Amino acid sequence: MSVRIAIVDRDYCKSDKCNFECNRFCPIVRAGREIVWLDEEGKAVIDEQGCIGCGICVEKCPFHAIEIINLASEPNVPCIHQYGVNTFRLYGLPILRYGKASGIVGMNGAGKSTAINILSGKIYPNLGQLDTKPEPEDIIKKFKGSELQRYLKDLYDKKIRISLKPQDIHEIPLVLKGYVKDLIKFVEDKDLFDVASEMLEIKSFIDKKIEELSGGELQRFAIGFAISKNADVYFLDEPCSYLDVYQRLRLAKLLDFLLDKGKTILLVEHDFSIIDYLCDTVSLIYGKPKVYGIVSLPYSTNAGINAYFEGFLPHENVRIRKNPIKFYMKSLERGEFSPYKYLFWTDLMIKLGDFELEVQEGSANKGEVLGIVGPNAIGKTTFIKSLVGEIKEYRGNIYAIEQSNKMSYKPQVFSFENEDLSVKEYLQLINSEYSKNEWINEEIIQPLRIDQIYERKINELSGGERQALMVASCLLREADIYVFDEPSAFLDVEQRLALAKLLKKYAQTFRKLVIVVEHDLLIHDFTADSIMVFKGMPGKKGIALKPMPLKEGFNSFLKDVDITFRRDKRTNRPRINKPGSSLDRYQKEIGEYYYLE
Repeated sequence: MSVRIAIVDRDYCKSDKCNFECNRFCPIVRAGREIVWLDEEGKAVIDEQGCIGCGICVEKCPFHAIEIINLASEPNVPCIHQYGVNTFRLYGLPILRYGKASGIVGMNGAGKSTAINILSGKIYPNLGQLDTKPEPEDIIKKFKGSELQRYLKDLYDKKIRISLKPQDIHEIPLVLKGYVKDLIKFVEDKDLFDVASEMLEIKSFIDKKIEELSGGELQRFAIGFAISKNADVYFLDEPCSYLDVYQRLRLAKLLDFLLDKGKTILLVEHDFSIIDYLCDTVSLIYGKPKVYGIVSLPYSTNAGINAYFEGFLPHENVRIRKNPIKFYMKSLERGEFSPYKYLFWTDLMIKLGDFELEVQEGSANKGEVLGIVGPNAIGKTTFIKSLVGEIKEYRGNIYAIEQSNKMSYKPQVFSFENEDLSVKEYLQLINSEYSKNEWINEEIIQPLRIDQIYERKINELSGGERQALMVASCLLREADIYVFDEPSAFLDVEQRLALAKLLKKYAQTFRKLVIVVEHDLLIHDFTADSIMVFKGMPGKKGIALKPMPLKEGFNSFLKDVDITFRRDKRTNRPRINKPGSSLDRYQKEIGEYYYLE
């Protein structure tokens, strides 16, 4: 059963005109416990921990300012699938609609991959029955009256073909061996593969062995193979991992091509921009990671993403987050204050083999988040490695105001020196006082869910858990400059939002310089004070422009990507305009690619 609590709409609460009746009639207050009180603005506040959800205050409030809502908790109904006794349980399944693109959003470990494996036929749901195996008729009957009934009947009657792009692409080299050009001879539909190959530029690495592919190349190879199956329904589990912004937009156009052919798509993704851009509906999965997951009813994409940010699901009347995530409108100009200028570099020339990077003269400030954007293999990592001293052979100079400055660096590809240590032991080596610091625990450890893996050894952690640990350990080091190379990779939606808030708050609170290389534009929009754009020819020559104000930097970058952004009216989050729409054409015409003020 969900825990029911009372909440107060502050715009309607007028306690000074009602004799504070929500307090006078509350049975918990009358029993001697303070649970309803007035805040500094004279508005009623109801304690979530003590409220029993009896509903008396709702009836007594003359201004209808109080509502009863549910807090997320495990339902007291049979689940759809359970892996074993006292193991993870999934309640509900996302809705698919033929000929449409549907999305799934939620935390890691909440059941997204389990849901996609059930709908693709890879897992046969047991309906919570561990001793007996349900018949297909039982499963279909479970969803009688819903859109899933028809789909599951078609699936079990083998009337539809399925193609699944798995989440863990690193297992592919363990199964497939040889050169890419030899493996693509075995694709099922060569015409579909040719379309995917052209859009995703797969031919650029066909002369490589499968085990030599980078993460981005392996991802594009996996997507191309999945799409070439000529299926009726395509399941893509986190296809944007390792892809840069350009490649993500090309992927979206490829999936649009499939939709035009009448195909059905179910997309699991942490990049809200891509989900918003591509999908017609979205299902939200919430619950307790690795314990249980609950699938929401389908929402329109815009309404569903907004509900996720606001932390309240109106269809279910459930609150899934205590505080909403808000995008505040901030100045698009860069603060150029000499006292805060900290890191400087002259024009730089860096050569690594056949690759050459030119960097324009620039500077970065204390208390600032400098966002770095650009395609893969354009020199972003090369530049920050030069800043932190890992690359020392270049023409030009890099210097800070304080010559004794310390840097803390989270690299793109990383490993831990001793993976036999527990997470707690490792963090103690980084900062022995961290557990005594309330700010660190509330702002770093808990939001990144490090406290949930304290006792586990590092070699037992998943990719997302290792990433969160590396980000946390970088922030726990005492430094003047913090540098992060793709810190959101493998992190789920909740952790990405927590990371964005954390980096912004860290720079402002402690007057530190934070430099972030990231492909998720939502994180840059939330955190960055200035933008550094990288252009050129990937793998051959890169040109790094000087740091620019947000408006100038995003306009320069988005013009190259050929997309425009607008602001959502409810949450202020950035949204991609549909190509060719009236707003897209207008913004391109006046040169405002970021958004209209």
